[in-house]
Amino acid sequence: MSKKPDGYSNIVECPYNKAHQIENGRRFQTHLIKCRREYEKCRTLNKVQCPFNATHLINEPERQHHVENCPDRVIVDKFRMPVVDSVQALQRADNIKMIPQNPLDDEEDWDNDAPTQAYDPQKYCEANNIIRQCHGMQPSERKAFRKQEHLRLGDIRKTK
Repeated sequence: MSKKPDGYSNIVECPYNKAHQIENGRRFQTHLIKCRREYEKCRTLNKVQCPFNATHLINEPERQHHVENCPDRVIVDKFRMPVVDSVQALQRADNIKMIPQNPLDDEEDWDNDAPTQAYDPQKYCEANNIIRQCHGMQPSERKAFRKQEHLRLGDIRKTK
């Protein structure tokens, strides 16, 4: 692969039309969908999707070669078969202590807990220094609400 000039390292070539140069990422995936529709109208070679990367579209005859040499295959292989140092794995296995537990020997029972009152946000707001708003009230009701709120907040500030 040739080295790309500065500023063009994130540009990818469309598998359907080599003249299409698109920025890699979401734009490229969107472009593939649009270009696939046009391509299917005048299909000459069957394109297949790479099992390791959905943006890799390859001609059917080249599929096997691509699957063996796909750069994204390394990521999937590392996930499926992690490399572990056998000496370290054996040492860790000796340090694990198994503590047997009886599942029926559980002391926690949420049904027998003391009942508590549910949280009431309206009550909390009325008792604390929180500015409340009135919605859906008539102008006279709003005026009375604001006056009552002014008195409520004044009392709260005096007590604290």
